[in-house]
Amino acid sequence: ACLIVSLLTDGCVIPCIFQLEASLAMLHQHDCVIIARTGSGKTLCLLIPILL
Repeated sequence: ACLIVSLLTDGCVIPCIFQLEASLAMLHQHDCVIIARTGSGKTLCLLIPILL
């Protein structure tokens, strides 16, 4: 719950499409490759499923 509150406080309210797709894939233990521009949130979508 603290992680969710922190993300909302920092303005991370609506994930990008690739963040949703990658997070769901990782939560289901599927491999995925994320290609997106710098600063788009690749690291965040990798870390959130790990921290949950």
